[in-house]
Order: sequence, then structure tokens, then C-alpha cells
Amino acid sequence: MKVKIDLQRRYEELFNSLPDGAFVIDTGGKLIMVNDVATALLGYKNQAELVGSTIDKVYANPSDHDALLSILGHKKIAKKNIFDWKKKNGEPLLIELTATPVHDEEGHICGIQGIFRDISRRLESQIAQQETLAEAAARSIDESKFLEAVDFYRSAPMSLILQGIAHNLNTPLGGIRGRVELIQHNFLKNSKTFESISDEKLRNEINSVTSKMIKGITEIIVQVDKATELIRGFSSKISFEMNYVEAQQDINHIIKNELSFLESSLYFKHKISKQIDLQDGLPKFKAYYRDISLAINHLLINSIKATSELPERNLRIKTYQDQQNICIELADNRKPMTTDEIRYHHLINLSTRYETISDEAKFSPYDIEIADAMRLLQLYGGSLTIVSEKETKFIIQIPKA
Repeated sequence: MKVKIDLQRRYEELFNSLPDGAFVIDTGGKLIMVNDVATALLGYKNQAELVGSTIDKVYANPSDHDALLSILGHKKIAKKNIFDWKKKNGEPLLIELTATPVHDEEGHICGIQGIFRDISRRLESQIAQQETLAEAAARSIDESKFLEAVDFYRSAPMSLILQGIAHNLNTPLGGIRGRVELIQHNFLKNSKTFESISDEKLRNEINSVTSKMIKGITEIIVQVDKATELIRGFSSKISFEMNYVEAQQDINHIIKNELSFLESSLYFKHKISKQIDLQDGLPKFKAYYRDISLAINHLLINSIKATSELPERNLRIKTYQDQQNICIELADNRKPMTTDEIRYHHLINLSTRYETISDEAKFSPYDIEIADAMRLLQLYGGSLTIVSEKETKFIIQIPKA
């Protein structure tokens, strides 16, 4: 008994020493523990004001709790999910929450424990940081950097809006999934009861309807999960592109994000056969995420356009490394380019407005995409080579650190 008391005391000491807000709720959603940080963040005078009330009390939209339950049921952990909560005075509070189930001695779920932090100021800080970065770059004498800064400054507010839209879509989708899973559970539970019906014809009809309903519900869950994954990829892409800070980048992660983003297009998803071969363990390199993702996106869009009229459209992406470089191959089955066309693309230089090109009659809508991808890669000592034989292949080489 003394051991249990000591363990409980240590748990409470650790719980109350956490730098973030912390809470524990039972299976009915009732708050049984909160720490002082949680109390302060939510605007209450003491823990007693919150303990005993339900968790719905702190949600701006109480049904959002269903989304949390759905995530926990699906993944066993809710990690850094964003929710709209409210303080005691009704003031909105944007929080980042991580939660896990609590199990009793027999392994049964008896509640949920979670930690959360206020990210409202972080959002404001991101906006201020973006404005500062843009203004600082605008003071640079480098015209290309100035134009990039203007573009980033102009797109940042829209990125924040789109990220908010993604969040506002993700939360109700979680709620839908939670409710549908509950309906599915009830159908499965009641299907056993139907077996006791003595009228065989009636029993078979009920079982047939139940089977169709369960199948339909399962399909809804699958589609909700697909939509959630698309939104998560979209939100992730925006989040990384908004972080205009030079950092270590993982090329495979960038490619996966771009492909996930393009999967929202039915044409890309269903009309293009894709062969993806990404080598594990590639070294990272220092760059701005936005520059590399935009270069990859340019080439993907170029490939989509160039194969748009073909009955069968193939896209192949491969990553690997040699002694000096991280390498990316992006190939498609467009009509092969001539030697003159390849030479033309290699000569294009946006900064000189085609001054190095003797024959501008070859200009096509694809030129700027390829040229800008080249420009972005050259910022990091990278190169883009075009090979066009049985397939047209873009070969990217980025020097290792």
C-alpha cells in the first residue's frame, strides 16, 4: 500500500511540475486532475474550479472532443493536434494538444491524459517574423532576393488563411469519423441480438440490411481517412513553406509532400501511372524548404503538362546518391526532345531575360518552369540536366554538405 501511495505522490509531483498545461479525464469526460499551468492558461483561479467539470467546458466547439477520441481510437496517440479552446471568460485559446489513453491494472482504458500549450502567441510571432524577414530582404541590393521576399511577404497571409481552413476542415472530419465509428460499433453489437429472432426470413432480411450498412459505414471511414490525410499533407506543405528559415532538408520528405499535395488532383491521382523509388538514408543538406519544394513542384507540373495529351501517362521518380551529390531523377513518357530543344532549355536564364538565346521562336509555356527550377537549384550549387531518349528525364544533383 505504501508503495502505491509513494508512486501516486511522485506522479502528482511530476504532473504539477510540468511546464505545459496538463489534465486527466475519466471515461465520461470528467476532469479528475489539472495542474496549475492548465488552470492559469484557461483563466481559472484554482484547480477546484475545473476538477469535477467535463472537458466539454473548455472546448469552443464541444463536438471537437469526438475528433480527439477518434484520433486516439485510430492511432492510440494524439500528437500535437490543434484545437480551439476557450478561457473562463469566453476568450478564444488556440492550443496544441498531445494525449494518450490511461489504462487500469487490467489493461482497460479508464481515461485520457494530455498536455497542451497556448500557441496563439506563436501564430502572431510567425506573422511578425515573416514580415521582418521580408522587410530585411527588401533592403538587400540583390534584386532576385528582393523579388523573392516580396513574393513570400505577399503569399504569407494567404498561407495562414489556408492553414486555418485546413485546421477547420480536419476537426469536423475527426468528429464525423468518431460518430460513424460509434454507429458501426452499435450495428456490430446489435447484429448479435438479431440472431435470436425466430422468424428466419425476417432475420435474414435484417442481417442483409445490417451487412450493407456496415459495409457502407466502413467505406465512409475509409474516405474520411483519405480526406484527412490529404488535408494533413496540404497543411504540412503550407507549414514548411511558411517557415522561411534555412535549415537541414530531407529531399525524400520534400518529394513525398509534393506528391501528397498533388494527389488532391483527380487527374494526377488517377490518370498518371507513378513509379516512386526513394532511397532511404540520404544525407540532408542546408537550404530553404520553399526553394527546393518549388523546384520539384515546377518539374512535376512540367511533366503533367507535357504528357497531358497522351493516352497513357507515366511518371517515374528516383532518389539516390553518388560520392559528391544527392541525386533525383524525374522522368516521363512525353515526346522526346530534340538536341536543339535540350540545348535551348539549358541556355535559358531568367535573370538576363533570354539574352543568351538566339532563337526565341522555340519559346513554350514550359520554359519558365524548367528555368526557374534551374535557378532555385543553382542557389545551392545544384544542377539540372535534361536527357531525352526513350523517356525525358530531369536529373537533379545537389552537392552533399
